[in-house]
Amino acid sequence: MTIQPIGDGSLLGNAVQTSYDAARMSAEGKSFKATLDELQRKADAVQSRTSETAQTGYVPKNPMTADELQQKKLREACEGFEAMFLSMMYKQMRATVPESDLFGKKSNAIKIFEDMRDTELMNQAAKSGGIGLADMMMKQLSPTIRKR
Repeated sequence: MTIQPIGDGSLLGNAVQTSYDAARMSAEGKSFKATLDELQRKADAVQSRTSETAQTGYVPKNPMTADELQQKKLREACEGFEAMFLSMMYKQMRATVPESDLFGKKSNAIKIFEDMRDTELMNQAAKSGGIGLADMMMKQLSPTIRKR
């Protein structure tokens, strides 16, 4: 008794197998051509950028303008101030909660961990919008940067 593989043309019929192979080859050929076209476009884009930098001799590391860079620095400073303000406020709010002796006194390690966690929490809160202090400071301080 011999076992024939499923891919054998006698089981599926030669016409079905050849049309499947033809369709697969066609699809592979089209995807290969699309991949080649995409790579050619990328190569052309790199070539055009290279020719531009070869003419000027200068390759900018930061494509931002000076005004955009100043605005970004101001935004980071405003968010940092808001994070510091929120952290101080949160620390004072935590100090008003009485400590319970039920679980024992907090060790210095736990106090340090809570302080670091609260600081990071407030940094993330300030970056995601916070209470709006950074936005108000940004609105007020932005015209002073543009005047320089």
